[in-house]
Amino acid sequence: MSRPGISSRKLAGLAFAANLVLCGLIGTSLLLLRTPDDHATAAPPKPTSAPTTPAQTTPQTPSTTPSDSKPSNTPPSSTPPQQNASKDVSGPGGITTKIPATWPAKVRSTGTDAQATNPTQPTSFLRYGGSPAPGQPLIDLMRTTERSFSTKYPGYQLIGLTPGTWRTHESVSWTFEFDTADGRKHVESVYWRAGSTDYVLYASSLLTNWPAMKAIYTTAYNSTNP
Repeated sequence: MSRPGISSRKLAGLAFAANLVLCGLIGTSLLLLRTPDDHATAAPPKPTSAPTTPAQTTPQTPSTTPSDSKPSNTPPSSTPPQQNASKDVSGPGGITTKIPATWPAKVRSTGTDAQATNPTQPTSFLRYGGSPAPGQPLIDLMRTTERSFSTKYPGYQLIGLTPGTWRTHESVSWTFEFDTADGRKHVESVYWRAGSTDYVLYASSLLTNWPAMKAIYTTAYNSTNP
């Protein structure tokens, strides 16, 4: 009778031990399952965060915007045309003409003409005006003026003193050169008589600057009235 009792207690002990082992195995398996899942869910942010750093290449697009805006700043090639632009002006005697847009002009102390001066090269200027005509013929008046001028300026050289007609008006063209402290000067001018008024258009510059001044004089010459 004792054998069955012992065997039943042993069986109960074995069953209890087996139950503990089984519970431990189940708990361990649950930890092993959760831990990889936790790391797996935490790991994906690493790959996703890594691709976000290449996304920093997008700042290259703003760099193209400034470079695109720089060419838009280069169109100040519109400045040269402004340098060649002219403006309408009037002077003593009712004369009208054109002078460079950037040149200031004012009536001289004589009150008979105005002078427009190149602000960057003061030796280049344009004079225009009118005053009451004397009784003598215009060519005689100009010959007297030319002789007086020739005695006052060193190196004076007469290139031409030519009577003619300018826009139906009696006229005289006077071209000459002379020496100054700044260098040799070249002058081209035209004098004409309209009614009882004598008018003048007079261009002067250093000989070396005359090609540019010639263009200014031609513009004024073609637009002057009366």
